Amino acid sequence: MSTEVRSVQRALQILRVMNERVSWTLQELHQRTGLAKSTLHRLLSTLESEKYVRTDPHVYGHYQLTQAVGNLSCGVTTQMQLAELAAPIMVSTTHAIKWPLSLGVIDHHQIRVVYCTMPYSPYAIRPSSVGRRYELTESASGRAYLSFCGPVERRILIEEMNSREDDGPRLTDLRAMRRMIRETRRQGFAVRYGHHRSESAALAVPVFSAGMLRGVLVYTTFARQMDERMLKRAVPTVLGTAQRIGEALAPVLRAAGSSEGFAPARAEPISRVA
Repeated sequence: MSTEVRSVQRALQILRVMNERVSWTLQELHQRTGLAKSTLHRLLSTLESEKYVRTDPHVYGHYQLTQAVGNLSCGVTTQMQLAELAAPIMVSTTHAIKWPLSLGVIDHHQIRVVYCTMPYSPYAIRPSSVGRRYELTESASGRAYLSFCGPVERRILIEEMNSREDDGPRLTDLRAMRRMIRETRRQGFAVRYGHHRSESAALAVPVFSAGMLRGVLVYTTFARQMDERMLKRAVPTVLGTAQRIGEALAPVLRAAGSSEGFAPARAEPISRVA
């Protein structure tokens, strides 16, 4: 049984068509959409009552979109676009390497997973990690983000970590942090090794797009598997996947004129690390 609602489909079709130019007559919409004029008039009246369409105050019988249509996209954040564009790229990589990948973004003083390929991996330790949060100082994803973000963002993150109200970790040893950042940026990735063979281990790399850090890509394996040989094999693949994700997001950011995010840390001298 079909669950499609024809009136909704037709209303969305009208909005898509009207987005092609500023003003439309009923006849022009009829010719462009193929919908009956009676149907168009009924749907346009409904859209007008909901403030998504208006009649042109200067030209009788012409219809225009309103700002309310643009407001519908306000909930679509760069992070959501990143996850949507990254999904097929990450799945393709997991099909090739079998191990799961996760995509994390900054959320206050933690990394939050917005997409993962665990359902596509025969070696996933859980069904999914979407929604899980990881600390900046205790996870590969957090260390990678902290290492590759710019100095302004890093200071904000440190201040937020150190002023948190729960009993989570603080970052007070700035000398140790500088050493960690120096090593992570030197090798281009962060690693978390498992303490026991039955635990998981992870490596994380930054995801840059349009010159800004957008998130981190994480490769997960078993602790007993994570050694220099595996790193040598996995790092180029994970870095290449992160680059493809960044390249896929860049045109969307350019089209939207996005300026979200902070300047990348690649050009930042280590001596200036907060």
